[in-house]
Amino acid sequence: MNEIIRFIIVGSGNVAKVYLEVIDKIEDAEVVGVVSQKTDSSKKEKPLPVFQTLEEIKLDFDAVIVCTPNGLHHMSTIEAAAMGKHVLCEKPIDISVASIDKMIVACKENKVKLGVAYQRRFSSDNPIVKKLIDENKIGRIFSVDLAIKNYRDEDYYNSAEYRGTYEIDGGGPFMQQASHYIDLYYWFFGKPSKLVSQLGTFVHNIEVEDHGAAICCHDSGMISTITASTATKPGFPAKMEIYTDKGYLILENDVITHWCIEGLKNPSSVDTNGNSHAGSSSHLVNDTLNHEMVINDFIDSISTGKDPLVTGESAKNTTKIILDIYQNQF
Repeated sequence: MNEIIRFIIVGSGNVAKVYLEVIDKIEDAEVVGVVSQKTDSSKKEKPLPVFQTLEEIKLDFDAVIVCTPNGLHHMSTIEAAAMGKHVLCEKPIDISVASIDKMIVACKENKVKLGVAYQRRFSSDNPIVKKLIDENKIGRIFSVDLAIKNYRDEDYYNSAEYRGTYEIDGGGPFMQQASHYIDLYYWFFGKPSKLVSQLGTFVHNIEVEDHGAAICCHDSGMISTITASTATKPGFPAKMEIYTDKGYLILENDVITHWCIEGLKNPSSVDTNGNSHAGSSSHLVNDTLNHEMVINDFIDSISTGKDPLVTGESAKNTTKIILDIYQNQF
């Protein structure tokens, strides 16, 4: 049996509760406390100790999982790193390049791991598609259409003061809901060399966008579109269409649903996890398998010294794509 990694969870929202559930299933992990302004952050049979700050914790622990709102991620990350604790950060890593750079430097200087929970990289058929792209098996990719058309009602945006704000959320669906799939896009294809976008607010009373689209160009010649929304009722499966000189494939909620690549059979894993946390109409997570893989990967990086699958530098590039979308409107 490997040494147990003891976690502190920073934050007590819905995603923090997901991690409590996930870590209960992992033999090599244990949550030993929660940092929260709320006293009812744990509904476990044996309540966990709740602290107001990391600084006041006297328990032994190895790592933190940062589940605070987007624009606050850097604060807990830098504090934990200074304490010599490894950091797994919820997506997006943060909402500004300056804050992200401080996080990366703090973790490097204190020789601790920094991982980011972009769990779509683990999900269903996505690792298979990544391998095929890296091995140039599906041909020259010239077009990609990525659509993350979700719906969120007013109760979602009213559930916390920071929702729908630039200062803390960092933006609308591009920074929040679509961030997972923009990370997947970056993992597959790299960062666009240039892009243009148009954003609008159509359904909700919020200061950020609730719908928008971007056209992206890559040095390879690939042209793509990215659409993100929380205004498209009733909410639809996330879809990525990839077109090459050998044919095409379509991923819906991380599963290959259409395949027509010359000379290759459909390699789908037929993973029943395909509909995990579709996110089309709700922000709640119904299946935790991908989060389990994130935690196991992070534990392995601590144990072996290798990088986690999603590093701070990698997640920084995902945020940079999103910021480019916000900054390059028509």
